[in-house]
Amino acid sequence: MGGGTGKLKSKRSLLFRILKWTGIAVGGTLFILIFLVAPYWLANTVTTFGTRPMDQELTSTPADYGVEFEEVVFASTDGVALAGWYLGDGNRGASVVCAHGLFRSRLEVLERAVFLRQNGFNVLLFDSRRHGASGGDRITLGFKERLDVEAGIRFVKDRSPADKIILFGVSMGAAASLLAAAETPDVLAVIADSSFLNFEHIVTHHLKLLFGLPRFPLGDELVFFIERLAGFSKEDFDLETAVGRVGNRPILFMAGSEDERTPVALQERLFRAAESEKSDLVVLDGATHGAAYRTRTEAYRNALLSFLSKVAPVPHPSAEAEPVKKGAL
Repeated sequence: MGGGTGKLKSKRSLLFRILKWTGIAVGGTLFILIFLVAPYWLANTVTTFGTRPMDQELTSTPADYGVEFEEVVFASTDGVALAGWYLGDGNRGASVVCAHGLFRSRLEVLERAVFLRQNGFNVLLFDSRRHGASGGDRITLGFKERLDVEAGIRFVKDRSPADKIILFGVSMGAAASLLAAAETPDVLAVIADSSFLNFEHIVTHHLKLLFGLPRFPLGDELVFFIERLAGFSKEDFDLETAVGRVGNRPILFMAGSEDERTPVALQERLFRAAESEKSDLVVLDGATHGAAYRTRTEAYRNALLSFLSKVAPVPHPSAEAEPVKKGAL
């Protein structure tokens, strides 16, 4: 009888060890999947996704709005081929370089580009790297996209050497434009629609907003992997610092009152960092992230014209295009 009890204890001990090591193996596998594989997969997806399918189906061109344009291809600072449209023959003495948001394409800013051209500006709108018809292996959320904006600056300077240069961007494009302006003294002014505050904040904020997940540990791991895959350091990707480096050149910050992704409070913080007395912050009621133009079109256009009239006034009154009737913001 004692021998039977011993065998039973031995079997229980073996079963316990099997369950113990199985639990360790399962736990270790889950740990690797959750804390290593998942954040790496998400970081890789974010940096390689490109233009979203619904935008890829869009086929509009400036010609649909009665505006002549030229198909152009030019190289970014690091050699990435960029595709865009150039709307030339403006009479305002200024060129605007337009940059779109994450997972979008030049079509996001097409109507705004047409509006600017109709008001006398030369305009370049293009697909940022890894978006639309442009080349590139990785999206960097605005950091290396600043090189694309800088290439756009060189392009319009070659076309109209005497023109003043104004940058316009939405979301990621706004961030890239602010970074480019900080590095490029030739830029006269910037229009930043729905910019974020810095790389680290935008990643961790979206993780919580979209998935309800805390910053630690997944947010920090996602930041770590995007930094490595995209090839930059979070310390170098701060828009508040960039705004300070823009110095006494005016910046128009545009925000939607219902924007949860880059809230008005962040735009106010960026605005406080601006040095120029001509800088301004316009908050458009009822607009969500990047949707202020669609939601409040007339108010948005009036805000653009008001700002541009201060930084790039019409050389001759007779050359000005028909203005949009001004309305209350």
